Amino acid sequence: MTDGYVMGRTSAETERLQLQAHILAPHSAYLFRLAGITSGMRVLDVGCGAGDVSMLLAELVGPDGAVIGVDMNPTILESARARATDAGLTNVSYLEADLTDLRLDEQVDAVVGRLILLHLEKPAATIRALSRLVRTGGVVSFQECNLTRTRSVPPTPVVTRSMGWMIDALRAAGLTPDLGEQTASILRDAGLSVEGAAATGSAGSAESVMPEYMEGCVRSLLPAVLAHGQVTEAEVDVDTVAERIARELKEAGAMCWSPELAAAWARVP
Repeated sequence: MTDGYVMGRTSAETERLQLQAHILAPHSAYLFRLAGITSGMRVLDVGCGAGDVSMLLAELVGPDGAVIGVDMNPTILESARARATDAGLTNVSYLEADLTDLRLDEQVDAVVGRLILLHLEKPAATIRALSRLVRTGGVVSFQECNLTRTRSVPPTPVVTRSMGWMIDALRAAGLTPDLGEQTASILRDAGLSVEGAAATGSAGSAESVMPEYMEGCVRSLLPAVLAHGQVTEAEVDVDTVAERIARELKEAGAMCWSPELAAAWARVP
């Protein structure tokens, strides 16, 4: 599998992922519980990155369960292992592997992933292969964002423009900004019978982490935004995005809504 990660492999992107994980944590936990993730399960977390989802899952499955995080980036796995150790989590392990040839010693009770399908060339085929690693009756669940739901209410210029730049750049790169609403269809295309789907999200004011998060997203996607050719680097002025968003939110008394997080889940027949 080629690394099609459009956000880049930088230290700034790792920091953005951790901030994103902080925002998404309660929503991911809610969706995982709906999907059937519970104590005592052995769970495979694919595309685990810096380990935020793996550590969240470790809390859900408890000391009698286990989580295996998988990623193809050895550098980010070093961070994931260190963070799990610092958190005192002994039921999490990490594996460097390409998802197309992943092998396990024994089957797991569930395979999950958050914000990984967007970056896969053939998501349904990948899920079909990963499902073979799950025991009969086990859970398959993936969470993806609906990026066009990101907005400020009432609308503010920098949030509106920033989201327009990023969504247009993703589409130009052949990616689907609202993949969250397609997770159920992808599971069906993988040969699974979908049991349920849901979506959730949050919002923050000028004083929240949302302006910082928006700037991080613009920064990581900036090469793709500039390559799309609709805006210049000076027009983006990425180093001031958070400041400008916070100022506009405060002046308008607005709330900035994060991307909607959507999930679907199925059981392995």
